Amino acid sequence: MAVVVVSRWKGDPQNIKIFREGAPNLKRHGAVSARVGQCWAGPYAGQIYGAITFPDWESYGKGVQALLADPEAQRIYGEITKNFELQERSVLMVEDL
Repeated sequence: MAVVVVSRWKGDPQNIKIFREGAPNLKRHGAVSARVGQCWAGPYAGQIYGAITFPDWESYGKGVQALLADPEAQRIYGEITKNFELQERSVLMVEDL
């Protein structure tokens, strides 16, 4: 089963491009997809959601370890946290229906 990490961020949506910079790096470390978008309705309207999918727990674990040791990944995450405040994060085990 796939592992999906969903994060909700508060910040200016005009700065969303920094998330795009990180996508190739995430995929290089095992993510099969990386998505980001602005919430348009509900209590978190205006906030940014990101979802990163790994094929399984093993890939997720290896990917996280590699990202923590990767200076470029750390630089990009530093830029994200300068521009956005993390509000919430969930790690989900999901299955295709």
